[in-house]
Amino acid sequence: MSISMVALGPDDLEERAEWLTALERTVDATAFCLGNEVTNFEAQACEFLDVPFALGVSNGTDALRIGLQALGVGPGDEVIVPATSFFASASSVAHLGATPVFADVLPETLQLDPAEAKRHITERTKAMMPVHLYGQAAPMGELLALAEETGIEVIEDAAQSFDARYEGRALGSLGRCGTFSFYVTKNLAAAGDAGMIVTRDEATFERMRSLRVHGDAGGYQHEHLGWNARMDGFQGAILSIRLERLRAVHAARAKNAGRYHAAIEARGLSDIVRPLGLTDGSDHVWHQYIVRVPNRDHVMQSLRDQGIGCAVYYPSTLPSQPVFANLGHRDGDFPVAEAGCRDVLGLPIHHRLKDEDPDRVIAAIAETLA
Repeated sequence: MSISMVALGPDDLEERAEWLTALERTVDATAFCLGNEVTNFEAQACEFLDVPFALGVSNGTDALRIGLQALGVGPGDEVIVPATSFFASASSVAHLGATPVFADVLPETLQLDPAEAKRHITERTKAMMPVHLYGQAAPMGELLALAEETGIEVIEDAAQSFDARYEGRALGSLGRCGTFSFYVTKNLAAAGDAGMIVTRDEATFERMRSLRVHGDAGGYQHEHLGWNARMDGFQGAILSIRLERLRAVHAARAKNAGRYHAAIEARGLSDIVRPLGLTDGSDHVWHQYIVRVPNRDHVMQSLRDQGIGCAVYYPSTLPSQPVFANLGHRDGDFPVAEAGCRDVLGLPIHHRLKDEDPDRVIAAIAETLA
């Protein structure tokens, strides 16, 4: 039996029926763009994350662009971004005419290194973007202290970490604003693309709400150059359904992570198959279960040959992307991130795994490395 890397779509027939009912309700209300379904989901998310303001948008990338623009990021500004992340963390900065300034990451977690972030701050630094990678927090205590010390803004890229907490507070709620993606592979997944921005600051929220609809202040009066970034009604309805099940999903993922830990220990592989560490003060929602292994590409192909899904997040650093060649980075500029790109491997962690699947995956890795 194969083991899939991700679990897509409704979990069971009951949830499938809920999706279809939600679609019918949305069609009958003709609530195709924003509307009550989105408003209801925004209110649920506020309660879930303990924030006063949440804004449903079209996808996680638009959430980043709107959040950055609301913070005043524009041409001539710099934004500190970790060298390891999904492309949107950096492209959203560049789309606004600002420059992504890359900083290396911590070897234990691959999260933004506060010391490296501090080293890259200049008089042009407008903001810093911690990315809560793989389902846990960046070291927010140090990063928030750095932001307060230097007067720069913090926008959290929490695309992979909805419902994860740092010292009891929801990720996304710690900086000026935080962004989420509800892409189909996320723990909280829409039936397509969707995203969200949250904030505790009312003025920031009002600016973001305008930017979501072309900078419209009402009555076709456009005060800013915004975006067409509205969440559609069907996605809001689906996300409300899935939010009710999310804590159970996270509990299942945590059990699977524990099974992986136990299997690695039981087979004496702790020095060879090394899961990423945990950020102090953070919990983990296990969007990905990431290990570092020798001969990574060989291991990955061996697993796939046996019908076991796996993936590399991410095979190259952001500074090495061709589109950022003008920034002049060279191999060796970000040694920790570069090392991670060579040996990280994501293993199946989703909530539909069978109890025995994690041990089967680790056994296959052990056989490959023997």
